[in-house]
Parts: sequence; structure tokens; C-alpha cells
Amino acid sequence: MRILMTRFPLESAHGGAEVQTMSLVKGLGVHGHAVAFLGSCPVLLEEMRAARLPSAELYIGPPPVTKWGAVSFLWRRRRMQKALIHALDQFSDLSAIVMLSLSEKLLLTEEAFNRGIRVLWVEHDRVGPWLTRSPYLRELRRLSSMALTVPVSELSREIYIALGWDPELVIAIPNGVDTERLGNQRKADARSSSKLLRLGCVARLTRDKGVDVLIDAVATIPEVSLEIIGEGREEATLRKLIRTSGAEDRITLRPTVPSIASFYISLDALILPSREHDPFGLVAAEAMSLGVPVIVTTACGIAGSLADGEDAIIVEPDSQGALQQGIRRLLDPSVRAAIGTRGKATVESLFSLEKMVERYEDVLAL
Repeated sequence: MRILMTRFPLESAHGGAEVQTMSLVKGLGVHGHAVAFLGSCPVLLEEMRAARLPSAELYIGPPPVTKWGAVSFLWRRRRMQKALIHALDQFSDLSAIVMLSLSEKLLLTEEAFNRGIRVLWVEHDRVGPWLTRSPYLRELRRLSSMALTVPVSELSREIYIALGWDPELVIAIPNGVDTERLGNQRKADARSSSKLLRLGCVARLTRDKGVDVLIDAVATIPEVSLEIIGEGREEATLRKLIRTSGAEDRITLRPTVPSIASFYISLDALILPSREHDPFGLVAAEAMSLGVPVIVTTACGIAGSLADGEDAIIVEPDSQGALQQGIRRLLDPSVRAAIGTRGKATVESLFSLEKMVERYEDVLAL
């Protein structure tokens, strides 16, 4: 198949959506498909060029996901659509277009459908007011009948169905873990000598990720330390919270790490404390693949595929008390070992990169 990936985001960062998109691109290539990229996402453009894969940069303006963006889209859309159709004309004999952002879903879906090109809407993003209160929701719902919507968890799938999508045209495909990206490290390679239980969190520093709740929970448990890896608009607020928590000596925050796999295996447990819809939770799956036990909230899409106390510790979102209880359960080393072992097997069974690529091949061929 000849497949075109498109992404025109409001902002770009090297997050789960970008990691998964490149994993899918490379996986489809290994399976013999020709994949190209069109868009304005700097991360994906750089990754595609580094992999020597065909890509074309196109800037059409911001998507209608903010108040101003939604208003200005009214008079920008014709110019944006013309640019998209012109770009589409440069790609011949396409079997499918995999659309990752709102602009092209609104502006290019009907054109591609009328040309007989298979359209997939891959939904990595958290569903929020940008969609539920969008003046274009009704139009998007109509256009969804011309595409197959692919959210990355059953949790996300149910949200789209509740918004009026045809259940027959919404198929959840969980993210896959690229074990080559993580390397062949083992959990026992890099244990800290600290007597404290070492917890980690990898998350964008925004309110929906619930990092503030995690800081409050850890501050009350003197047996643990916490290292947070991430960047975002809430960074100053979270740093202030750490300073005033009474646990500044046990809680640290830094933007990046040299090796995410090395960070994972240095931990006793990873926590993803999302308080609002988190489509999947790739960092949890990655840590699990290395035998690291995790705590996730029910707001994380991955939680729907896990069993509490077996594959992971699963807690209610936006609850300091629930996180405290979950952390205290992991103070027992035998519990950590059992959950780490079972979680690793679950990732290998449900969230392998190969399985994800095969699922996409199946829906692309429908």
C-alpha cells in the first residue's frame, strides 16, 4: 500500500503521539508498505528526514482548537483547503491517508473519500473542550462517516461513540511499545542504593496530568522519593509546590533525561497520575515492558486493559488519598516483583509493536 500520514498540530513536542507515529511508519515500512509524511509538525518532519523517508513540509495555519483558531478558521479554511488539495495532488496512487490532526480531517476527508482513498483518523489527543465545544463538531461528526476513526484505547473509543460517531466506524488500536527504542536493558541493571522507594513520573506538566496530586501524595509518605521528568506550562507552579511541600529533599523535577530506558529501570515504580482523559499512557507501557511496576489512574486508557493488583496498581483520578494508598501497596517488595513480572508479560501479549502494526494493516485493508 501507498500511505500518506498528515499532521498539522497547534504545537509540537516529542511525546507519545510522535513516538507512536514514527513507530507505525517504520513498522509499516518493514511490512513492505510505502509511507510518506505531509505536515507542519517539526518533530515528525525531523524524524522522517533522519530515517530518510519521504516527507513534505506544509504550513497551512493553526488548527481550530482554540477560541481564536476556531473563529479565524472561518475565513482561513478555503485557503487552507486549497493548499491541502494541491499537496494531495503531488502524491499519486495513494491507498490511504492517515490523518492525525483536526484541520485535515475537516478539510481533506471528503476530497480523499471522493477520490476513493481510504481515510483513517488516528486519535492520539486527549478529548477536551477543543472538541466537545467546537463549533465544527457537527461537521466533524458528518465527515466521520467517510473515515474510520482509530482511537488508541477503548476508553477513547467510548468517548467518540458518546459524541455521536458510528460505533461500526470506530476501532480502538492500542499503542505498541518499540522495544528496540528502549534497548535491551534489564530492570536489575541500575537500581539506586538509596533506602527510599524510588518513584518516577514522566508527563507533560499540565493540569490534566495530575502531577500536583502526585506531589501532594508523595509529600506525606517519608519512605519514598519522586523524580518527575517533563516540561509544560505548569512547571513554575509545580516547582513552587515542591518547595512548599516539606519534601523538597525527596522530590525533584527536570525536563529531560539522557536515556528514558535507563530512567525507567532505575525506578522501583513509575506513576502516571492523570486526572483527566489520557488516551493511552505510553510511558506506563514502556516502563512495564522493562519489568517496572506502575501505578495508573482510571483516566488513563491503558488502565482498561489491566487488572488492579496484577498487571498494575489502578487508582481513581484526582485523589491524593487514592495515590497514597497505591504507593503504600508498593512498599512491599514482593508486591512490586509480582506486578513487575506480570506487567511485562501483559505488554508483550497486548502492546507489542508488531501487533499494533498488524492491526493497522487490517483496518487499512478494509
